[in-house]
Amino acid sequence: MPNSCERNPKFQQPLVLLGQQREIPRLQAVLEQRGISGPVGLVSAGWEEDEDDDQWVRDAVDNPVVNSHLYALADDLFQRDPEVIQLLRERQDRLRELREINELQTEHLGTVARELWRRLETHVGAATSLRQTMEQIQEIDRSYLESISVVIAEYDHRIAPKERPSVLEYRARVLERLQECQALFIAGGHVGVLLNRLNLCRLLQHVQLPIIAWSGGAMALGECVYFYDHFLPHTKREIELSRRGMGLFTGVQVFPRANQRLSLHDSCELGLLARRLKCQCLLLDERSEIGWSADGHPYANHVRYVDENGEVQEWKP
Repeated sequence: MPNSCERNPKFQQPLVLLGQQREIPRLQAVLEQRGISGPVGLVSAGWEEDEDDDQWVRDAVDNPVVNSHLYALADDLFQRDPEVIQLLRERQDRLRELREINELQTEHLGTVARELWRRLETHVGAATSLRQTMEQIQEIDRSYLESISVVIAEYDHRIAPKERPSVLEYRARVLERLQECQALFIAGGHVGVLLNRLNLCRLLQHVQLPIIAWSGGAMALGECVYFYDHFLPHTKREIELSRRGMGLFTGVQVFPRANQRLSLHDSCELGLLARRLKCQCLLLDERSEIGWSADGHPYANHVRYVDENGEVQEWKP
């Protein structure tokens, strides 16, 4: 499995990924390390109606914090141009149908993979069969991403965010709020909502600021987004591939709050996850930091990865 962890060359600004921050925030230390003393913009659209519940961020840093209002201003857009929200809801219905079919496929193959894992030490052919099963899951993931990308592109064409006057006004209002900022915080929350707002606004294509993202915000900036929680009281065991992320970095898949949401002592579950991914599976906690300088060189502190045997080890790029 590749150990590369690379920045998308289209995005040249410094980037820092962190684990959860609300309980033990490290945001001030990150700002100081990079000499950022001026105002910092905050994208907290993933918090939805609680977007303005940002006092803990303000308390965690010495810098002035400017909330982008990415979520609230989108609601204003929907009221002024209801066709946009109607198209987004239609798109969501289409995506939900695709997700339900994908769940049927991955849940079935996941059951087979777990049984094969249990037989690795006792059945000669189990290793080959497990590899074939994981290849099937990877192919399903590839096909699913392709299908949802076609749907998203179709509705993106119909909404036309690069030309639609209401969306252009929305973007301008957000950018006006951030015009004095020296860096951009991207918080977590509902990653799907965060991605929808970022994509509708095309924010990251128009803001060339250092980015410090944590928890779900860090997830949203990668190649793909997975929903995961081994401890939820439901019958579905599979980690769900949701959609493509913003693609600011490649080669790794980050899993924040790993201690709370992944069964780190279950080598089967972790091993199958690592084998499913075509990149390295990285675990983030409140101390974790992955960063890239402006020249694209990566570093990592307190980051762990999962190997294909389900073992957790320290990771360095």
